[in-house]
Amino acid sequence: MNISSVLINAKKDKQERLLKEINSIKNCSVELVEDEKIIVIIESENLDEELSSYKKLEKLENIISINMVFSYQDLDEDMQKIMSANIENIANEQKDAKDIKYSGNINDKF
Repeated sequence: MNISSVLINAKKDKQERLLKEINSIKNCSVELVEDEKIIVIIESENLDEELSSYKKLEKLENIISINMVFSYQDLDEDMQKIMSANIENIANEQKDAKDIKYSGNINDKF
């Protein structure tokens, strides 16, 4: 689960419509409105969904500014995948140097 907070500044006379538009975006909810400031929470299953929601917020009209203030990513599942991938054995695998292809120099590729 990813959780992010976004600070949006918008003119007060345009806020009512803007709040409806924000709440209609998947994963977004308006948590606080104070003067011209709007705090939005994005709760998503992964980074791609989070970024998609943020980009939709950026495209809304009548926004003076938008900034992501906080972002949390639950990486437990990713860490479990890494731990079960047997990385230590792959890293310690013995290979003959002549079998390793070096691709660090891009000058020869173009």
